[in-house]
Order: sequence, then structure tokens, then C-alpha cells
Amino acid sequence: MSMIVEPGLLSGHAAQAVSAVPFHPSEIFFSRTDARGKIVAGNSVFQRISQYEWDELLGQPHNVIRHADMPRGIFWLLWDRIRRGLLTGAYVKNRARDGRHYWVFAIVAPAENGYLSVRIKPGSETFGLAAREYARLLALEAKRALSPAESGALMTERLAELGFTDYDAFMAHALTEEMAARNAQIERGEDRMMTHFRTLMAGAQSIISKTAQLSSGYADHQFVPLNLLVQAGRLGQAGSAIGTISGNYSLLSAEIRAGLASFSASAARVAANICRGAFMLGTARIQQETISLFSSEPPQAEVDHAREMSHLTAQEQSYRRHTRATLYGIRDDVEQFHRQTLDLKRLASGLSVIRVMGKVESGRLAVAVLADLIADLEAFQAVIAEGLAEIALVNQDLRHNVAALVEAQDCLSAFGIRVPPPLVASGGPACG
Repeated sequence: MSMIVEPGLLSGHAAQAVSAVPFHPSEIFFSRTDARGKIVAGNSVFQRISQYEWDELLGQPHNVIRHADMPRGIFWLLWDRIRRGLLTGAYVKNRARDGRHYWVFAIVAPAENGYLSVRIKPGSETFGLAAREYARLLALEAKRALSPAESGALMTERLAELGFTDYDAFMAHALTEEMAARNAQIERGEDRMMTHFRTLMAGAQSIISKTAQLSSGYADHQFVPLNLLVQAGRLGQAGSAIGTISGNYSLLSAEIRAGLASFSASAARVAANICRGAFMLGTARIQQETISLFSSEPPQAEVDHAREMSHLTAQEQSYRRHTRATLYGIRDDVEQFHRQTLDLKRLASGLSVIRVMGKVESGRLAVAVLADLIADLEAFQAVIAEGLAEIALVNQDLRHNVAALVEAQDCLSAFGIRVPPPLVASGGPACG
């Protein structure tokens, strides 16, 4: 994966473009707030990078570190989600006490009587994309006097234009890319479970695309059987066989239409659950490492070390439980999708048989318009067959990666492993 340098300021303050607060990609920092968003705790990395003393942070709203280059719509999206109890990730540009900036990828979650935010340093190509889109959105906010909600809606629309089905898909993609970039920057081995999830996400997106193409192909040819039936009626008794064939084809085609609707819904559900699982696993990984790093910090008088360890551990255990449940749900979804693929392939085989019968009868009647319509049926059947064959291949890959993930998860659970990713690296089985 290619790396990018940190983007400069977004709003034209050129003097600060080279004035970012330095911190190493290996560092992770967290802060915890109460329900009103006021800071109640954090680790030494957070305090050092913000450059505030603890007595200047504790009890203050978290927006004390907000940077003016951040679009209001991003915070609207963030708070709208976490107030609904949703685990949320976002790129955030913060401002240190001395005016310098620092970028983070923040994961924010509801916690006991408030919220917990864990942050890593971004360094992927997706970070560069986000920085550019933030600049664009910030300019639109100023030009159109957008409300935070309007700005957030524009961002959601823009993500759809960029190929993300929703914000969940974007943040899952962003987190997996950031973790891969971070592992490379700190020369850490590949996290095989996250790699499987990255493959799953790409496969799910491919299936959604191919399913949409399949539905479009059906729409382009859906009236061919009806047209064939009309032509059969014009032939009178001579066209009765064609009429019967057309009727059977229409019935089977209607079954395929209903199957495609269910198929599309299943594809969307599989993709959504894969994104959810990827984000949850990535969050659990980062939380595990946060605990490890925080446990090695010297206690600070201003922060109750034991209490914060308890909060972090409770969150990590929750993430692991949800990851496991989501993973098994993905396995079931993928298997159901596989069965639906087989059902549609059987229907497509039936179409092929009826089409051949129609071609024979059309040849016997030697009517040019019938031959053209039968050719359209052949094209329709080819679209269905080819599309399903492509989907079946991608789905087989999904099943393989899900099986590998379940095996790794079961293995880690069996041994009670709760460690950072380096211990599940490339070169040998996940349990090895």
C-alpha cells in the first residue's frame, strides 16, 4: 500500500501547514467524557499532544481541542450516531494549545455515563481522500451558510458518489486501511484477521455491483416474453406452441425477478454485516493495544488509573463479544446467500431449457420477428447465467475467508488470547 504524507491545513493558513504536533504512529491516546461531553479522564499521550495541563482539560468540553478547519457537518454526523448508541469512527483534525494541529482517526463509543474516544494517527490514502472532502465541505458550509445537519447530509451524499453505500461502509473501509497503513509504518506483521475482513469487504462490494448489473440486465429484457406472446397470438393456431413456451418463460422469469429482489436484499445485508464486523474487530484490536499501552504508563495523580483500566477493559470485552456474534452472523448470511445463488442458477437452467424449445419452434415456423425475439431471450438468459457465475465465484471466496475468520476467532477464544495484532501475524496459522 502506498503511503501519503499528512495533508496541510484545509482553510489556507499556510503558516501552519508544516506545523503539526508530532507524535509517532505507534502511539494511541484516549479520553473519556461525561454525558455532556466534558472531559473526565485520558492518558498521558492525550495530555501531551493537546499540550494542555490536566487542570486545563478535566471538566472542560471536549471541543476545547476542536480545530476551525473541521466541517461542522462531520461533528453533526458523529454526535448523531453516538447519541443513538452507535460505535462511530471519523477523521478529526484537532488543535493543540499552541495553535498547531494534529490529525487522528477517532473511534467514539458510548461508555458508562458518557463516551470513550480512542485515537490513532492516520496515514492511509483514505486519509488523503477524507482531508480533500473535508476541505470541499468546509467551503460549501461557508458559501451556502449550511446548518450542521445540512452539511452532514451533503457528506453522506458525497460518500455515496464515491462508492460507499453508507457511512458505516466508509468508516469500516477507513479503519481497515488505517490499521494496515499503521502496521506498515511501525513495521508490524500483517494482521491476518483484518486482512480477511478487507478481502471480505472488497468481495461484498463486488457482489453488490454484480447484483445491480444482474437486476439491470433483467430490466432490459423483462418485456421480451410478453412481446413473444403477442407475436404468437398474431400467428393464430400456428403460434400456439410459441404462446405456451412464452407463457412458461414469463412465469419462470417472474420467479427470477422475485428471486433477484430477495437476492439484492441479501447482498446488501451481507455487505453491511461485513462492514460492521470489520469495524468492530478493528476497534477491539485498537482497544487491546490501548489497554496494553496504558497499563505501562506511570500513574498520574489527576487520573484514576485503576478506574480507567476498568473502563477500557469493559469496553474491550464488549467489542470482542460483539465481534464474535457479528462474525457468526456473517457466516450464516454468507451461507444463505450461497443457497440463494444456487436457487437462482436452477431457475436460470430452466430458462435455458425453455429457450431451446422456443428456438426449435421458431425455426420450424420460420418467422423473422420470432427469431429476433428468441435471440433476445438468448441474450437475457446469457446475462443471467454469466452474472450468476461471476457472483458464485466471488461468493465462494467470501465463504473461504469467513471460514478462516471463524477458525481464527474460535482458536483465539479457546486459548483466551486478548493481545494486540502482532501475535496474529503472517506466516503460519492464526493459532500458531
